[in-house]
Amino acid sequence: MSVEDTVKRLFIILSLCTLVACAHSPIQIQVRPQVQVAPSVIGSGYTLSVQGVSELPEDGLGSLGGIYADTANIRLANSVEDALASALAEGFAQWGFRTVPATDPSARVQVVADLTGLKYDSPNKIYTSQVDSEAEIQLTVRIGGATYFGSYRSSGKDRSLIKPNKEEVETRLNGLLSATLQRVFEDEKIKMFLQANL
Repeated sequence: MSVEDTVKRLFIILSLCTLVACAHSPIQIQVRPQVQVAPSVIGSGYTLSVQGVSELPEDGLGSLGGIYADTANIRLANSVEDALASALAEGFAQWGFRTVPATDPSARVQVVADLTGLKYDSPNKIYTSQVDSEAEIQLTVRIGGATYFGSYRSSGKDRSLIKPNKEEVETRLNGLLSATLQRVFEDEKIKMFLQANL
């Protein structure tokens, strides 16, 4: 076998290894939602706990499509429950609440954020030209025997001729989660509920 033939064979093997690696490398993203909340005295020093809950499927948030659609999955690299709780706690702190751990039974207000949906998925199985994204949170706020339920959702459709990279996926999903959580603090019904029951 000539040197040229050997080089060709090595090139083919390396190319196949690269393709297989790409086909079986799910994207791992970090979720870090943030909210911008104007300071208020609604909480007036009351204690508040926040718990995050996830109902997301174990098989990931979706696929980026393309020829390896079945393996180009998007998965979470950190705890979305903790990320939700942290962002909400920071927002409620701006309203004057003193946040305490979710396990603290002395919390005057208990907030549970249930992430019922988070998706970043391309319906195209041959090439990526469209990505559908969505986030949905069910919020429960309890003060004594009074309970408030709220549902908050954000969605979008992105168009791209090139499959999004990890940074683009991460930015989009964090933007969706942030926008969804932001709606909580823009909800006048929650403010009214808190003011009426504290």
